[in-house]
Amino acid sequence: MLTLALTSSTALVGVAIADGHELLAMDSVMTERRHAETITPMVGEVLDRSGSDLHAIDRIVVDIGPGRYTGLRVGITTAKMLAFALSVPVVPVTSFELIGMAVAEIDHAGPVVAVVDARRDQVFAAVVGNGDPGRGPLVVAPADFAASLPPNSLLVGDGADRYIEEFGRWATVEPGVVPNIAGGACVGGERPSTPAARIEPLYLREPDAAINIKTRPGVGAVTRR
Repeated sequence: MLTLALTSSTALVGVAIADGHELLAMDSVMTERRHAETITPMVGEVLDRSGSDLHAIDRIVVDIGPGRYTGLRVGITTAKMLAFALSVPVVPVTSFELIGMAVAEIDHAGPVVAVVDARRDQVFAAVVGNGDPGRGPLVVAPADFAASLPPNSLLVGDGADRYIEEFGRWATVEPGVVPNIAGGACVGGERPSTPAARIEPLYLREPDAAINIKTRPGVGAVTRR
């Protein structure tokens, strides 16, 4: 089964293609604002390097977040457009799952927690290994989260990197861990799929780009997304 996987929920834009569990090709780049300009040509490059034809793709894996609002929309919109064009299903995975795949081989006795930068002085967090799977997903201020961490916690993800000084007093931080899109492609054939029209971002809170508009005197503000 040929699976194309996409991630753009964080500063990492990544594309991978796998045949079953065999990774054929992948590419990734760190970018703050160029998710839309990066992901589409990257799909073409990865297909070329893998020797695969776009129309041979059987399913698409997409990172649904949580993460950056604009990045999420770019990745999910790209996945939906491809899925509609190819008449293939989509497999949603969370950024927490992809970060968890990136540290699956780390030997750590305590809880492993994926921490994604949520901006606005907050993080998204969830346990991804060796802990209570019911802990998360959370949207929380770094200081509050740090003080509530179980003993011997290991924190990974761009949120852990950004607030490493805050978290480092309470837990171990493994820096530089990003979503493992290659792992996402390799397990995509085993995961439940869903029609593209039903794929939605996992926001966990209102998007940063909400706009308040006063329509006229006497009428309350309207928020558009």
